[in-house]
Amino acid sequence: MLVLLILSSLILAVPTQKTTSSAARRIVPGWFPNACTLVICSPPERSSKEENGEQELPGIQALWGPPTTPGPKGGQGSRGYNKLPELQFLQTQIKDLQAQLDIFKAAVTKTQEVLLAPNGVIVGEKIFKTDGSKGDYDAAQANCEHMGATLAVPRDVAENKALQKIVTWHNRRAILGINDMATEGIFKDLNGQVIQYSNWAPGEPNNAGNEDCVEVHPDGKWHDRGCTLEWLVICEF
Repeated sequence: MLVLLILSSLILAVPTQKTTSSAARRIVPGWFPNACTLVICSPPERSSKEENGEQELPGIQALWGPPTTPGPKGGQGSRGYNKLPELQFLQTQIKDLQAQLDIFKAAVTKTQEVLLAPNGVIVGEKIFKTDGSKGDYDAAQANCEHMGATLAVPRDVAENKALQKIVTWHNRRAILGINDMATEGIFKDLNGQVIQYSNWAPGEPNNAGNEDCVEVHPDGKWHDRGCTLEWLVICEF
């Protein structure tokens, strides 16, 4: 009975509402207030947070979706946090670049070897080179220093073989940056350090006639000789 009374009052109030709601129709075209309008436009239920002046934020799942499951080996799921494929791709790219760099280095080294021969050889981080000049120990040392280098001192088998190549190409003996001027029989380099590598020929050094300097022959063997002789000058860069 109460419902019928409410509906009848609403029907009777329609003319009045049409007059009073003309402004509303101008604002919202096509809007006709009726019982349904009252039901639809009724304010939503306010939460306890809104009543206290707090704005309720949407849930995390509403913003980001459902949580993801962990990927393999502790990686993230498939929602965009899985960095493992990207890292693997970068590692592959780095390996490819390293391989290309090694090829480039080998090509540059080969080109340098071609350009240096027959006057120079690359071995490790060193370049042994001669300009064909000749001189005694002091002149040879001064010549190399003038070019920003030092007189050649082979430190191992590979470096000695590099010097041997140059000596063979020029078919001349070369002076080394080694001597025993300070103490007879104790051969030191230009820095005053006792040499750790040597390639003496059989019976050498023999100090026959005050031989304080060292020469290298085309066979790669060393001989002690007097320091005033004239040798091929090979510098170390």
